[in-house]
Amino acid sequence: MFVRKRKDTLVICPVYNEKNTLRNFYENVRKYYASDVLFIDDGSTDTGRDYLTGIRDSHTFLLRHHLRQGYGAAVLSGFEFALTLNYARIVTIDADLQHHPRHIVRFLRGLYGKEVVLGSRYLRVSGDVRVPRSQAMLNRYVRQLLKMLFALSVSDPFCAYRGYRSSFLKKVTLAEKGYGLSLEIILEILRQEVDFEEIPVEAIYPALPRNFLEKPQDLRRRMEYYLDIIEKKRVMTALKRVPVPQRKK
Repeated sequence: MFVRKRKDTLVICPVYNEKNTLRNFYENVRKYYASDVLFIDDGSTDTGRDYLTGIRDSHTFLLRHHLRQGYGAAVLSGFEFALTLNYARIVTIDADLQHHPRHIVRFLRGLYGKEVVLGSRYLRVSGDVRVPRSQAMLNRYVRQLLKMLFALSVSDPFCAYRGYRSSFLKKVTLAEKGYGLSLEIILEILRQEVDFEEIPVEAIYPALPRNFLEKPQDLRRRMEYYLDIIEKKRVMTALKRVPVPQRKK
């Protein structure tokens, strides 16, 4: 596929069977952002792929995985595309209406000063933080674990709404093909000692079911999955734990 880059910014949107949200999502993106958008269709089997192929816009591109590879694999394909075409600032956003596109410009602006900008559903935008209880519990546990093991303070290790400079993506080692990619990126921020900031984004949970099914729904299994990612990254990259102070006798 021949693609001519239009600008130095790219918004990456992984997609799997999102026919119910794609049109609304894309129209909202275009209300706030006029530059390049990349959809990565991770082997969708619904009619959403017909909508994507029907978009006629020189600033909108589509990559397709003919077979489903996983959420992380879709995002990694987007990163490869961005680096190949030398985009300088990249934003990732889900297409299921869980993220509001109005923040895209703020992410891109933040990347002038930081290598990574993380969206957080736990930093208040307005009103109460409305996150499902199981998700909030899991987030709190992993957040505390990262602080205890590595002295890393981050309020939302799992939010996929993020911004990256290409300089960060060029030096990281990423392999996770499932939902755990978001956590693996946090560990790379730690390993690379990257300067980052967090910005508040809405906690939007539509009634429509999410279709990237590789995230286990059982809380214990999900926790084991994330712990395995932390341990694999620690072993592979010699990620150092913070020494635990010894209690005085």
